[in-house]
Amino acid sequence: MVLSNIKEKRTYMKDREEMVLKVIEDVKRRGDDALIEYTKIFDGIILSKDKIPVKSEEIKNAYSYISEEQIKALKILKENIEKVEKETFNRMFFKIENDGFQIIQTLKPINSVGCYVPGGEASYPSTVLMAAIPAKVAGVKRVIVVSPPKNLSAPLLVAADIAGVTEIYRIGGAHAIAALAYGTETVKPVDKIVGPGGKYVTLAKAAVACDVAIDMLAGPSELVIYAEGESYAEQIVLDLIAQAEHSSDTICGLVTTSSNLIKRVAQLLPEYIMSAHRRNIVNLSIENNGFLALAENEEVAVDFINELAPEHLEIFSKDYEKILDSIKNVGAIMINGSSVVTDYYCGINHILPTSGQARYRGGLSCLDFVKIVKVIVASEKYSEKTHFVIEQLGKCEGLLNHVNSLMYRKEIR
Repeated sequence: MVLSNIKEKRTYMKDREEMVLKVIEDVKRRGDDALIEYTKIFDGIILSKDKIPVKSEEIKNAYSYISEEQIKALKILKENIEKVEKETFNRMFFKIENDGFQIIQTLKPINSVGCYVPGGEASYPSTVLMAAIPAKVAGVKRVIVVSPPKNLSAPLLVAADIAGVTEIYRIGGAHAIAALAYGTETVKPVDKIVGPGGKYVTLAKAAVACDVAIDMLAGPSELVIYAEGESYAEQIVLDLIAQAEHSSDTICGLVTTSSNLIKRVAQLLPEYIMSAHRRNIVNLSIENNGFLALAENEEVAVDFINELAPEHLEIFSKDYEKILDSIKNVGAIMINGSSVVTDYYCGINHILPTSGQARYRGGLSCLDFVKIVKVIVASEKYSEKTHFVIEQLGKCEGLLNHVNSLMYRKEIR
């Protein structure tokens, strides 16, 4: 019952698709004028064409509105993300020899990327770093950020500057996605769009995906906690509340084989919610989308997690290795700690697959911004094995010109 309810909440409303398509077509037709109109309608802010891009002076001034401690924290997070991404990037290069052929794998960056940074209920400078730094590590030359003007905060602008973002635009919603995909007088189109967003942004990304690459279709944030034993109850409650404060449609809950743990968490939750920051959002999220699921055994709990394929999974267990190998579908796994650490510190990307997409992809990384290119260096003479295999497969498929193309090499042996 819990699983079916969550899957139902993940579906997007079809009646919104028509409106999103109209917005996209309008931006394609009217460009900046449409961006200005929709910013007024959806954000209540009046822009002019020269106010769509953020000026370099505004970015410099933003540093005076943010503390030295916050700047230091952003720089540390940047370094941690770079450390993980550079390791990922460097491990993708290799050179092997195979029967006289040298095969070289290399990576080629895409030219440009648009990073969507949500700003409906909060400002997310950490998401700027998560989206932009992997692109910079990959070697993308043009990395731009778009974000709704209401929450285009000083920390967000500073984060963009620290990350090496080349352009920032104060636009959000479906019209921002349309601008990234098709361009306007002010915003040049990009090769790929990445980053999370609300339902309208997600629908817009789906609509433009036939014309521009996207990373994934982001849904509401998700956290599943698997725990054994009552001693973890307080940490579980704090982590559920931390995840729930993202938005009122966040999905989060506990699955366990311990009925005592469920009773303890159910007892503590109302008490902690009463004193929580953003209490209204937390309460709505927990009340409408939260769950406490009692599994018959560990195998049932694992099946539940894999079927749900959540964005975040926390495992609280002294014997976590036993369950870890069985978990196949998840965006990121935190062992005996809070997923807040993955959001803000350790360098693991927090732009992760939601809405069950963890069944077939992982979180955003530098590999989302490159093309894997294989280079083959041939020897002067091909081996007998090479000629044999190509001749047989060419005959098998009726492509005899494939076979004939090797005759020259065979004749000069």
